[in-house]
Amino acid sequence: MKTYTRISLLMVALSAILMTSCSQLSDINPLNIAKKKDKLADKLNTGTVVNYQSKMNLSYGDDFLQKYDLYTPVLDSVPEGTKSVSLVMVHGGGWSLLDKAFLNSVVEQFKNQKVNVSIFNINHRLAGQNGIVFKDIMEDFSLFFDHHKSMRDSLNLSDDIILWGYSSGGHLALTYSYEYPSPDIKAVAAVVAPTDLTEESIYNNIYDDKNRNLTELLIGAPYTQNPQAYKEASPFYKVSRNSSSTILFYGGNDNLVSTAQGEKLYKALKDKKVGTEFQVIPNADHEMNGKMPLVVNETVRFLKTL
Repeated sequence: MKTYTRISLLMVALSAILMTSCSQLSDINPLNIAKKKDKLADKLNTGTVVNYQSKMNLSYGDDFLQKYDLYTPVLDSVPEGTKSVSLVMVHGGGWSLLDKAFLNSVVEQFKNQKVNVSIFNINHRLAGQNGIVFKDIMEDFSLFFDHHKSMRDSLNLSDDIILWGYSSGGHLALTYSYEYPSPDIKAVAAVVAPTDLTEESIYNNIYDDKNRNLTELLIGAPYTQNPQAYKEASPFYKVSRNSSSTILFYGGNDNLVSTAQGEKLYKALKDKKVGTEFQVIPNADHEMNGKMPLVVNETVRFLKTL
């Protein structure tokens, strides 16, 4: 009886050892290795970028504003089948002004990072022109991403997308990625972006040189007439646990969009356990004069943590 008990105990011990060994082996099984290889940082660091090829004013829709500039990396010494990550950039201008050329200098700074990204610098239809409002601009984003998907094979693109936007472009990038969550959009970077249009400091503070209230142009009505529409157009109210990883930049001396706009979005993302960073850059104003190289460096550093 005692011998039987000892044998039984020995078998239990051996089983425990085997189970532990199998558990340890599972940490290095092919599936886990594949997951590690799927890290965004690995894709960004694949190969050496020696140059970029540029194609300007390509169309993703029929409207004359539905255009983009494309910069594809030329890589040296890369494994066969290597694909690049897509960086989609959205200009500022109060939703109703400027175009993609506004970000040309920032495009050059991203190119200088020598990471494996194909850069799409996009236009969208402008609020206030021909009745265009927020929902129409969101449709432009959907149209662009449909076009982008159709080009993945010919441009040798991975499924990974990064959205980067400045000011109103940051607002649009955040709102679209949160409103239409996709596993392809790995991260969003927003610079001095409004995040809650229901705040009076936003809906009653952003005007152009013609004294037009630009949030009213975006929504199509004053806040007092349709506060719900302002809420629906605010990324702060779209945050969920499925939101893309996000990095936010604000200027310590910004008199147009306060750091409080970033702080409340940062807290909402943290509450949903979304990977996020929030940076206030001292002595920076809304234009981020002289600070954009730092913003680009920090964006790339953040992306390499994903």
